Amino acid sequence: MMNLNTKIFLKINNLIGKSKIMDAFGRAGGEFVIFGCIGWYFVSVLVGASALEKAYLYLAVLPVAWIFAWALDLAIAFLVRENRPQIQMPEIKQMFKPMMSWKSFPSDHAMSAFLIFFLALLFGLPFVSGLFILALWVSWGRVYCGVHYPLDILAGFLTALVSSLFIYYCLLALNLIF
Repeated sequence: MMNLNTKIFLKINNLIGKSKIMDAFGRAGGEFVIFGCIGWYFVSVLVGASALEKAYLYLAVLPVAWIFAWALDLAIAFLVRENRPQIQMPEIKQMFKPMMSWKSFPSDHAMSAFLIFFLALLFGLPFVSGLFILALWVSWGRVYCGVHYPLDILAGFLTALVSSLFIYYCLLALNLIF
C-alpha cells in the first residue's frame, strides 16, 4: 500500500514529458531558481537596509544561518535515512541527477529558499512576497524533477523556519538587531 506522500510525488512526477514548457519551468525551479533567491535577497538588503551597518549584518547573517540550518538538515537526515525517490523507485522520471543520492529528507534546496525568505521577512526587507514565490517554485521544482518527496519539502520549510527564528532571537539577545 502506497502512502499519501508517495502518491502525491508520483502524481506530480508523472507530469514530466507532457509539456516542454512545464518541463522547463520545473527544471528551472528544481535546479536554478535558488540562485535567483540569493540574488533577490542581496538586492533586497541593498535596497531595504536603512543603514550600512544593517546591510552588513543582514548579508553576514545569511551564510551563518544557512550553515546552522544545513547542519540541522544533516542531523535530521542521519536520523531519518530516507533515500531519494530514484533509489526507492528506479522507474520514476528524473530530470537531473542530484549531487547527493543518499539524502532526500529534508530538502536542502527548500530549506535554503525558505531560509532566505524567512530572514528577509524577519528583517523587514522589501519585496518579500517575491521571495516567497521563488521559494515555492524551488520546492515544487524539486518534486516535479523527481529528486524529493513532498514531505522532504515540508521538512526543509520547517528547518528553515526553526533556524531563522533561532538566529533572529540570538541576534536580538546580542542586541545586534536595531
